Amino acid sequence: SSPFLARDQRRSWHCNMNQQLVNFGADGRVQVDRQALKRAEAEGKVKCARYLRFAFFAHVAVLILVNIVVWLIYAMLRSRDRGGTYKWPLWVTFGSIVLVIAHLLSMLPYAVCKGSSTCPRWVWVVLLNLALVNIVVWSVYAASESEACPPGQNCEYLWPAWVSGSTALVAIVVALMPCICGALFGIHDDVGDSELENAIYESESE
Repeated sequence: SSPFLARDQRRSWHCNMNQQLVNFGADGRVQVDRQALKRAEAEGKVKCARYLRFAFFAHVAVLILVNIVVWLIYAMLRSRDRGGTYKWPLWVTFGSIVLVIAHLLSMLPYAVCKGSSTCPRWVWVVLLNLALVNIVVWSVYAASESEACPPGQNCEYLWPAWVSGSTALVAIVVALMPCICGALFGIHDDVGDSELENAIYESESE
């Protein structure tokens, strides 16, 4: 029997409780309703895409509301000569843009990539967000240095180098983790649906 059989049965029953997708015959052999399984998987993908879109737009709506409130507070304080001339809400807006980009990068691998045991999609999510962290850190460093230092001089400590070094180390560990877990423990995450289907079909034919 396949090691994926029990897990696939649980997932199929969880996705479609009113329809039996996997049955055991009188002789103990596994019988799979392939058409029902494909319909259940298609429905699950549609629901997943709908939830992802809702989560993204809800996230954007909350960030827009936060920015509106922050800029209103800044405008009120400035009108009373209490807010000063420094536009501190720009940092809130900058952080909001970074969060939206991070959300998009986290959704991207699941939208365009097919998961596999050797390169799970969550690995790409981590690597893309680590790259975003480096871009943000070096952008903040460049902006702060241009304001604090005279033209042509380097007076800021190169602290982003520590961030880049540590994130590079994390990226290497994360990239190798699926191979290490698979070799040592036989654990492979993010197995594609087609692999699970093949495992069931092989069990049916045995």
